[in-house]
Amino acid sequence: MYTLLIFFYTTLGYENVSVYGEIAKPEVQHFICVDGSRISLSDVCNGKPECPDSSDELRKLCQHVVCPTSMYRCAYGACVSRDSRCDGLQDCTDGSDELHCQVTEICSDREFQCVNSTECISLSKICNGYPDCLDSSDESSILCNEYPCPMHTYHCLYGGCVHQEVICDGIKDCIDGSDENDAVCAAINCVGDECQNYKCRDGEFSCDSQGQCLPESKVCDGVHQCRDGSDENSKMCKSRDCPQDWFRCAYGGCISKNLTCNLQPNCYDWSDEEETICGVSLPEGACRLPPAQPGTHYTVVNCPECRPGDVVAELTRLDYTCDVEGSLEGSSSIYCQDNTWLPSVPTCPTGTDTITCPPVESGGVIKRCEAKWGPHQGWISCESPVPVGTQVTLECPAYYERVKGVTRVTCLHDGTWSQLPLSCNPICGRRESSVAALIVKGWEVVPDESLPWHATLFSHDDGKWDFFCGGTLIAERVVLTAGHCVWKTSVDTIKVALAAYSSNFSNLGGDAQILNVERIEVQDSYQDHEGNYGSDLALLILNKPPVINSVISPACIDWINTQDVSQRIGDIGLVTGMGVTENDTYSSILRVTTVQLVSDEMCREKQKRDFRKYLTYTSFCAGWGNGTSVCNGDSGGGLVLQKPNSTFWEVHGVVSISPRRPGTSFCDPMFYTVFTKVSVYRTWIKQILNTVAIVGPPDMKLKPNTDIVNMDSVV
Repeated sequence: MYTLLIFFYTTLGYENVSVYGEIAKPEVQHFICVDGSRISLSDVCNGKPECPDSSDELRKLCQHVVCPTSMYRCAYGACVSRDSRCDGLQDCTDGSDELHCQVTEICSDREFQCVNSTECISLSKICNGYPDCLDSSDESSILCNEYPCPMHTYHCLYGGCVHQEVICDGIKDCIDGSDENDAVCAAINCVGDECQNYKCRDGEFSCDSQGQCLPESKVCDGVHQCRDGSDENSKMCKSRDCPQDWFRCAYGGCISKNLTCNLQPNCYDWSDEEETICGVSLPEGACRLPPAQPGTHYTVVNCPECRPGDVVAELTRLDYTCDVEGSLEGSSSIYCQDNTWLPSVPTCPTGTDTITCPPVESGGVIKRCEAKWGPHQGWISCESPVPVGTQVTLECPAYYERVKGVTRVTCLHDGTWSQLPLSCNPICGRRESSVAALIVKGWEVVPDESLPWHATLFSHDDGKWDFFCGGTLIAERVVLTAGHCVWKTSVDTIKVALAAYSSNFSNLGGDAQILNVERIEVQDSYQDHEGNYGSDLALLILNKPPVINSVISPACIDWINTQDVSQRIGDIGLVTGMGVTENDTYSSILRVTTVQLVSDEMCREKQKRDFRKYLTYTSFCAGWGNGTSVCNGDSGGGLVLQKPNSTFWEVHGVVSISPRRPGTSFCDPMFYTVFTKVSVYRTWIKQILNTVAIVGPPDMKLKPNTDIVNMDSVV
């Protein structure tokens, strides 16, 4: 049997265990099941329930297990023999070892591979109510049907798990909408005059704020489900009798005894986890996330899904903010150390006891916020903290598309949002063109035939702005170009023009947008002063986003390297620029030419001997070798290829270097051009893109906040 390695301890019953990022000590022999029985520690999280109550195979326990490389990690975290993967027998309790056997594995053991693509997502994101995979395979009933939901969550009909508080709140948090079933949520799903006259039916509880009815079984159950919290009113709950052998929370609610002392608060006042009752302290080093406080918010670094009451590992960091700027008393960052938050948990004095949620942090989206109850009921600002029960409707603006998250979220009583909110990015790789034939020497670009991602770079020299290089817009505020174009260059000497059809800075065209550069990121390995063109790549971070429209939009990048350029020899791509033409003069007008990808062998054979040193694994060749070529001034421009079986375009290369004609400083169009291979630097590019926040169109905050948008049909 393998050795159990655990990052942090989340179970009830290791007897005499002290583990944190280390091998379990040899003297530990037993695991105590929830029902009190004992099993061998080696039988925990092995794919087979050994405890009578199956508590040795729970996700909240097994998700922190690290499997040896010789083992296969089940979706819920247990370890089974790697040979058992797709052998026709169910070795994982959840059967995940026999799912998606037709797909080649490329994800780590802590990731789920989407069925119809090579996309990988964190295991923590499967069966959470909304699709993280583009094909929604992470929320399929096949995967989620027997998914072990945490006890404090609501089990959707198809098997996914969502927060109990979102039941009957008018938003479909389960992908199948079962949390808003008409049979139990009629008050929320009423229409027109019916809503004003609606009365809760027999067996339903009427929330004080009206317009919301709950099944009686959801009243005094430890979880706020009424927007106003009236279903867990202490005076009412204390007057009710708890079922026999149930646990009564300190405020009066009732929960099953099985939900006590499991390191997860199931009473909203957390009284079911008090050490005086459970007799068990937190796992070694770990801490419980602090409860919500009025006017105070914190984010858990590297854990956006974490909520107050969750147990987190030692060294976890919390970053605090206040509703009232400057009112924080204490440190803005605290750390979990030895079961304690250090420095002490800060406060934000507000003079009120009202819990709020922070403004939704979601880039590139249009937001509309509606308070569903209370003194400020109705449409409110989304730019300030909002009261509990507020619902936010989100949508992508024109020319943007969904990246992840849901279109409607609710502010919960613990000061967090019910789900990960929608985020959007500019739609990439779209191009409209009426060009029917390929023109060998290149053709002048008109707006209807543009490559909307092409960027024209200008440098300040002798009091004027001169064209010097090209680039490719690859994100809302990021332009990809060649390292040699901006080596040792100051940001205040560069301007970037988009939708520019001329090299004359004062006459770029009516669609052009000119932007300043905030910072320059040259690829770490590029060394221009040594005459080395390896890693000839740079990123320009713009000081603000352009307005994305039909003539300005980014090119796509093949982030998962579906098909490397080495597999596309013979394919024809497009390059845009204003470099030297066949007349040995710089073009005053933006031009497009076609280039053909050639093999490394053909390129070396064709190139001059002293030029072959520039052909490495980080580059590739393209061109015709017949007089048509990219040339001086085209440097930094992107080579785009149409994605196979698609209408979208991806940037695969950046114009780097080509041989010169003898006795001149001009390129020799009879030779191929060397392009920097973008796929080699995907990780580096992604890391920088992750530091650049998506902003969205400049007029988003000006949009009326009173528009009611029907988003029921939107995922």
